[in-house]
Amino acid sequence: MKVPVVGILLLTLFTCNNARVITHDHDHESYSNSDEETLIRRYFAEQYRLLRQEEDVTFTEDFRKFQNDSLVVHNTLRAHHCVPPLELDEEINIKSQIYANHLASTDSPLIHSTNRGSRFGENLYSLTRKSPIANISAEKIVLTWYAEIEFYDYSKPAYKMSTGHFTQIVWKDTRKMGVGYAFGREGRKVYIVAQYEPPGNYRHRFGKNVLEPKC
Repeated sequence: MKVPVVGILLLTLFTCNNARVITHDHDHESYSNSDEETLIRRYFAEQYRLLRQEEDVTFTEDFRKFQNDSLVVHNTLRAHHCVPPLELDEEINIKSQIYANHLASTDSPLIHSTNRGSRFGENLYSLTRKSPIANISAEKIVLTWYAEIEFYDYSKPAYKMSTGHFTQIVWKDTRKMGVGYAFGREGRKVYIVAQYEPPGNYRHRFGKNVLEPKC
């Protein structure tokens, strides 16, 4: 099902930014229950390493605004799909920010947080420009993820690489989220990391968790 209003908003966004944007990328991911024990062990090892960095994470007014704006857009979209709103979680904010910092500091391609053991979901996005990026819009980024609704087939509920961001945003069983962003390449590239608990995109659960926008 297509959402014309979202399509118009995105068309406007891309038209306005096209002259300045070099690339923008986002990721895809699904979950299964295989090798759960190994994944969980690796997850906790990774989280121990990351949590030791928490004391270095502070959020300015701009970061708080981005977090709150992201939440508002997520919940506005979720409401159309008749699913409960999300809540911001400070621990998830911190973890998202730590990973965004890591991606920016290493000038990494969009690779998911390693070894999460299916403990949380994650949407990633990056934007690169020829000159330093002055500001970023949470609304534009979330709507870019959500625009994948155009390719989702409700009559055949399943994971597809072309719809993974959209399905995570509206996943019914997800309850909490956090988000962070960080700049790299002397301000010319930005990474956005949104993380979700419980995670979405579990195989064989799409029919009950990805509902049509009828509300």
